[in-house]
Amino acid sequence: MFAFDHLVYFTGRQLEVHMEELKSQSLHPVLGGSHESWGTHNALCYFGLSYVEYLAVKEEKVAQQATENPLIGQLVRDLPHQPGPGQFAIRTDRIEEVKKQFEEQGLKTHLFPGSRKREDGSLLEWKLLFLQHEAGDGTLVPPFFIDWLKPDEVREKELRKSGMIGNHPAGELTMEHLKIIVENSKASSSLWQERLNQPVGESYYDSDLKADCCVLQLKGCELHFCSPASAGSAQRLLEERGERPCQLVLSNGLAI
Repeated sequence: MFAFDHLVYFTGRQLEVHMEELKSQSLHPVLGGSHESWGTHNALCYFGLSYVEYLAVKEEKVAQQATENPLIGQLVRDLPHQPGPGQFAIRTDRIEEVKKQFEEQGLKTHLFPGSRKREDGSLLEWKLLFLQHEAGDGTLVPPFFIDWLKPDEVREKELRKSGMIGNHPAGELTMEHLKIIVENSKASSSLWQERLNQPVGESYYDSDLKADCCVLQLKGCELHFCSPASAGSAQRLLEERGERPCQLVLSNGLAI
């Protein structure tokens, strides 16, 4: 029922700048298109059906008024002071069922349609599900859920045919894991293991972050919840940015 769909990278820079950076790392980025009702546009980099989305404001007034979408609200709040990995999406093919399950757990949800005008002028449509969250309290914004309204195998065939999924000069790559900075790695991983009914992986110490990390296994990209073990990068990131995604690691070791 669940798979990692994409990491959202908030940016105030030109999308072409990010595309050039990705190309310099031997990756294959593409322009996605515009979300006209939200005042945003994006560039994408696929690794199978999982991908990174560089999301930027295109029409400031429209984005400021797009309050029905919590992701756009977070983007507007975070920029220009907190660019970088800001949110991630989990894919499902039964979004109405997921909504019901969360509500049975006492969670408040918000389900609504989304769309994007592609560069070729065609319209791409999907459904989004958000869990209610108090903005600005420093705790991890829950991932949102997306249903692309068609089977994965059909989508992948279409994306490859259109060139959105292409061959990376660096080789055939996948997303290995997403590091997420949190106050308590065990509590966060346990919470999402329960909500998603996914297996918990191993725990380990990250010497670069100086953090204790707990692994949550998820198709498409593992989630590694990391909390500070001592003064270091994880502690600094937590103090400066609060709980949020911090680094995506690819199968070749490249970090985004």
